[in-house]
Amino acid sequence: MDLRSVELGKEFTVKSLKGKDSPAVKKLTAMGLREGKRAKLLLRNGRVLLLRVDNSRLIIDNNLASYVEVA
Repeated sequence: MDLRSVELGKEFTVKSLKGKDSPAVKKLTAMGLREGKRAKLLLRNGRVLLLRVDNSRLIIDNNLASYVEVA
């Protein structure tokens, strides 16, 4: 399942990132979202998701979220 299907307020682990060489995946890894990383979905507002990763908050859109497989 990808990140778009995570329930609000739930913690998840990044299982894998689709398309390892794509610019979208490089952007996600630069923002700190890597395989094995724990995160929490804080807010879903229209096309964007607010995540807590470590002590940072990230805002990504549904397009980027589709690259993230979660467990």
